[in-house]
Amino acid sequence: MEKIPKKALSRKNLLKLLQFRENQGDSSHFLKKHCQFTEGLVKRIGLDYELQGHQGCVNCLQWTSDGRYLASGSDDTNVIIWDPFYRKQMHVVSTNHIGNIFSVKFLDTNNTIIATAAGDCRVIVQSVRGTSILDCRCHTNRVKRLATSPEEPSLFWSAGEDGMVLQFDLREQHECLTSQAKVLINLNKVNHEAKCIAINPTKPHYIAVGANDCYVRLYDRRMLKAYSFTEVSEDSEQNDLKPPTLDKNCVQYYSPGHLAFNNARVHNVRFATTYITFNSAGTEMLVNMGGEQIYLFDINNASPINEIRKPVFTEKETNSNKYKCRCWPEGNGYVKNSSYTNKPVNTGKKCACFYMRRAYECYRRKWMGDIYSAARDYLHVIRNWPDQIKAYVGLIKCLVALKWVDDAELWYDYLCNINPEFNGTNQARLLRETIQTVKNTPKDGFGEREMCDMKSHKIEEDEAERRLNSKDYDLRFLGHCNTTTDIKEANFLGDDGNFICAGSDEGIIFIWERKHSSLVTALFGDVSIVNCVQPHPNACFIASSGIDSVVKLWSPTSEDGRQNIRIVKEVNSVIEANQHRMAMDPFESMLVNMGYQIQGEGSLQDLPNCRTC
Repeated sequence: MEKIPKKALSRKNLLKLLQFRENQGDSSHFLKKHCQFTEGLVKRIGLDYELQGHQGCVNCLQWTSDGRYLASGSDDTNVIIWDPFYRKQMHVVSTNHIGNIFSVKFLDTNNTIIATAAGDCRVIVQSVRGTSILDCRCHTNRVKRLATSPEEPSLFWSAGEDGMVLQFDLREQHECLTSQAKVLINLNKVNHEAKCIAINPTKPHYIAVGANDCYVRLYDRRMLKAYSFTEVSEDSEQNDLKPPTLDKNCVQYYSPGHLAFNNARVHNVRFATTYITFNSAGTEMLVNMGGEQIYLFDINNASPINEIRKPVFTEKETNSNKYKCRCWPEGNGYVKNSSYTNKPVNTGKKCACFYMRRAYECYRRKWMGDIYSAARDYLHVIRNWPDQIKAYVGLIKCLVALKWVDDAELWYDYLCNINPEFNGTNQARLLRETIQTVKNTPKDGFGEREMCDMKSHKIEEDEAERRLNSKDYDLRFLGHCNTTTDIKEANFLGDDGNFICAGSDEGIIFIWERKHSSLVTALFGDVSIVNCVQPHPNACFIASSGIDSVVKLWSPTSEDGRQNIRIVKEVNSVIEANQHRMAMDPFESMLVNMGYQIQGEGSLQDLPNCRTC
């Protein structure tokens, strides 16, 4: 087949794509890929319709693979199958759950069998007509997520807060609490809860697991052996289940560097991975980090987190004058704070000034992850423009701010070695004094807040080693707040994944452009909290849900000039408030969220009576 011309791939060149489709009849996939979500369509997205039928919070949504139907699971323990385009209920499936439903999945190509997971520790499989197929009670704590693989329709997996990932095969008979149950992954060894799970769509042997910490574990199922689940009596401890020793190469950890290092030997319950998803190519992993930001990892080309801590370069890594910088200091290629969007003024090749200015703004702003992000930018400048002394100084300051003083000393010595003249400057003296002051400052013990955030158990050496060998993130997305619930999602929009969407604690849906991590639009999505945002597999269409008992459908509005009342106008203020809220004590944050609800609604009768945690 003839390749699509590069000009036709431009989002702005819809006419050429249509012409190419006429000439090449088998290129409709490319048209869908490049036109499903465009910037013009995303900016016009507004509320289309509200699907009403549930009697409680809607905690999970799932489209069928063809996008014809939508399933929703709720605190009312029902699953509703919707035809969203005709805006009607197709089936109301009454489950046997006695706890909030947290996850729902279609298991067959005919969309007649569904699996649900809930707070009653059960996984249930049944037909949409109500016929029971499986009722599993093997988990001993809430089951938060299910995962399926299109290539293996008989298999699915569950992630529970008992720390276990169970593997189910519908071709086999299942008996609960016997040797028939298959434990694929057990996090009990590190006393963790499994919060979310995802299967790589193109390499289904890769399974990603998120827990109540800042690490995403990517396992190779080919190197795992599902083992039998020993019966647990009521008076025995779940930790009595000893998982088999893992092959050292069967799992790779992913985590933002500043979190990975600082939590390698402690269990900080302040963070939790609430959602994981892969892009359609299976090359990128999007992670919504509870208590922090949203991160995107390049699973094939991710950098190790320790590369920033030691000045060790190869000739290949250092590329002097890659793009000659002509604009310092006036034309820095960056708008101050960029209205919190990180969007550059131009999209051409970026010079050192762009990264230096962005690093400086992050260092000064000091939102969560900003100091580390600044350090990464300074390191990028050092590698590509090694003559920029200010980049070395900036990196050292960042390392000191992160309290990585030993690493700051290494970089300081390295700078003085490659530039002996710097050693005699006043700037060098001040930098050296700062390092020494921080180094001589006694380390404080944990305060009351820190003690609440830390669980007192020993992290074993092999686990600590895996954490310290984590891979770092590629991009991060700022704006939302994820502190109140542990089921908050983030998703790629469209087959090409050039846009990212997520819900937030204050009830807003954020949509970012992926390449520059820049915010495109923000929409009022819920009276209180938006947890779920699920894009349609084929159309520019999004389903969302949260504390409200309705499912909201979003699509591009008409171009008749009418105002979209759902668009958040003072988005910068919202983003700044969210960043401060994430830095709060969790209890204080909860009070702020309650206050937001009361101020936003005029009557207490309108407040939702449930909140999923």
